[in-house]
Amino acid sequence: MSGIVQVAKQFHSETEAWDLKSYVLGALFYRFLSEDLAEYINAEERAAGRDDFDYASLDDNTAEQARFTTIEEKGYFLLPSQLFAATQAAAADDANLNETLATVFKAVEATAVGSPSENVYKGLFSAFDPNALVLGDSVHARNKRLSALLTSVASYEMTNAADDFDDLLRYYVTTAGKKGGDHFTPPTIAELVARLATGANPDARSIYDPAFGSGSLLIKARQHLKHEATVSGQELVRANYNMARMNLLVHRIEFNWINLDGGASTLTDPSHRDDEPFDIIVSNPKWSQKWAGKDDALLMNDERFAPAGVLAPKKYHDLAFTMHAASWLATDGVAVLVQFPGTLYRGATEARIREYLVENNLIDTVIQLPPDWGYGVTVAGVIVILRKAKRDNAALFVDASKQCKRVGNKNELFEDHQRSILDAVSARENIEGFARLVPNEDIALEQFDLSVSRYVQPLAERVVIDIAALNSEITQIVQRQNELRRGIDASVAELEGATS
Repeated sequence: MSGIVQVAKQFHSETEAWDLKSYVLGALFYRFLSEDLAEYINAEERAAGRDDFDYASLDDNTAEQARFTTIEEKGYFLLPSQLFAATQAAAADDANLNETLATVFKAVEATAVGSPSENVYKGLFSAFDPNALVLGDSVHARNKRLSALLTSVASYEMTNAADDFDDLLRYYVTTAGKKGGDHFTPPTIAELVARLATGANPDARSIYDPAFGSGSLLIKARQHLKHEATVSGQELVRANYNMARMNLLVHRIEFNWINLDGGASTLTDPSHRDDEPFDIIVSNPKWSQKWAGKDDALLMNDERFAPAGVLAPKKYHDLAFTMHAASWLATDGVAVLVQFPGTLYRGATEARIREYLVENNLIDTVIQLPPDWGYGVTVAGVIVILRKAKRDNAALFVDASKQCKRVGNKNELFEDHQRSILDAVSARENIEGFARLVPNEDIALEQFDLSVSRYVQPLAERVVIDIAALNSEITQIVQRQNELRRGIDASVAELEGATS
């Protein structure tokens, strides 16, 4: 167990974990911001010949000289008195610790106002409310608990803040069950999605997620590119929006490459119309949720949904996200979407949307995943890959339902499993029992059902039979039957003779 997870367990019980996650994640992020800023300024000064320079030891008035140049480079600024270490050192004796923290967090956000980083830092700490009753019934109780948290975060060895942030996210989603799974894609699935996307478009310069949750898919995809790329997306839940921005920053994606928005639905109020199309789209939207659908008359004429002639049903928004991705995808781009398997076979308007996707040759690949791969989800999901520039008029179906290893109560897709899938997608050839390339006209004959099981049949367990040995065995059985019959006949004859 990592040090930061131990910190979390000391701060709250497991039943409180999901509701109090913002405090541990926020405290870790506050420490990261402080140390990252100090290291940056120290490096600049020491490169100029001031070998003993230490930003944390400066008085605030002297430090003010670095404000504007630091904001230009880092996107934010903290005075020495506002650094995590200074706040933590005085926390135990600070009767107004709650107000001190609130002031520091507002100061961080205020430094970005009017600068290119404003949208990245605005409201970033809004979920970290030091005055919330969930922390205690009195100011004293809340401050005592916050002081203990700061001390614990200061005391553990932080070797890699990004890894620690990932460990915390995994801890919180595993304790939250299904609720956590709605916000976080497991690492091995996120890794596979990223490799599928970037392998198909290694020159991508823009990545987009219309429902980014904690931001893990955006981070993974960008890590697999060998160059910088803008990271854009939208998230309905504001707590996730804040968490994802912290996640991207702690993974050292610079503010000028981040373009995220939160608080509104991508389907009904998209925020990136001026930024599309995107080279890579990755997403794992919450499955089969209600949305406005036909109740919103404007949606039928929305350029994202109109081409299919119908809207996704009100009780299932899944294929609305698929149509959104198809609309905002660059001509040479690739979209990799994790979806509920029902999107492949449900009827009515969903069947008509699949018909549009197939007839316009947008379905590139459909991959059946194993069951039990998600948090709080036992259903075997699917990965659907969309492309506009394809080299054939067919869709590849891959049955990866057995490509996993059981770890605890989950199925994990390790390197050999992922490699099998990636190789099959790259080869785009028939592999008996595993992959099949199906012409679009054949899919039409199946009423546009995209279920992998309809096209890929598992290898039957064949028994090798030795015909000669079988014939010999049959001959022996017949001989034995004849012997038994002769014996029975003899016994019957004896019985008849005895009674005559």
